[in-house]
Amino acid sequence: MAMMAGAALCFSGMGVCYRLALEEGLPTPAAPFARGLFTLLILIPWIARQGIAAAFLTRRPWLMTGRCAAGLVSFQSWMLALVLLPLADAVAIAQARPLWAIPLAALFLHERIRRDRVLAALVGFCGVLIIAQPGGALSWGVPAAVLAGVGGAMVFITIKLLSTTEPPMRVIAWYALSSLVIWGPVCAWLWVTPSWGAVALLLLGSLWALGGDWLASNAARRAEAGLLSPMEYIQIPAGALFGWLVFAELPGEWLPVGVALMLAATVYLARAAGRQA
Repeated sequence: MAMMAGAALCFSGMGVCYRLALEEGLPTPAAPFARGLFTLLILIPWIARQGIAAAFLTRRPWLMTGRCAAGLVSFQSWMLALVLLPLADAVAIAQARPLWAIPLAALFLHERIRRDRVLAALVGFCGVLIIAQPGGALSWGVPAAVLAGVGGAMVFITIKLLSTTEPPMRVIAWYALSSLVIWGPVCAWLWVTPSWGAVALLLLGSLWALGGDWLASNAARRAEAGLLSPMEYIQIPAGALFGWLVFAELPGEWLPVGVALMLAATVYLARAAGRQA
């Protein structure tokens, strides 16, 4: 669970860096393309040691392809939601993915739908709603945010399935390569020359993303998806803190109440996991 909490914090840092880069006028596909490009560059020493065939050869190509497709859809939907919706609305809707992960884990992983985990996810999501208080007008950003949440849940489920046979670095390398192949032509068509500051932000965001992917993949090896998914709610208070420090966005007055609900849910899950162990 600690690894999943660390992954959530890494993804929060990633979001801050990419948002700052996109505010300089870059198209939204620039973020996933940069993530794929910089991740592959960082992985070159590992790929060189393994050899290209060993690094990318997988016994489960269709499942790996599904993980990449879910990730591509989820990440780009999240970027669109950030552009089309107020930040509070986008975060509240997209962070519902733990609610999607629980039935998906039961369907694909044959995990039991335990009452305590469902309750923890619902309590955590209530905390999200209290903090974000979504209330904007309906727009295309709403289905984009929903799709980001569903896609994010599918990413986690597929990572959990792949964790039994595939090393985390191979899963990361596949996703990075797919991002490069899919978003490269799109970025070439919509090309905007980035400043050096934007390049640095995209690189830093990619480092955060790489750390988050590695932690999430390793967490999936050690615990059930239904237990880990509510830990993603940690992104909400982390995002509020980053918003205050980086963007001078003051959090709402209900932030302590929402954080208390999320912490209560995650502490309960951690103690329940300890008893089961």
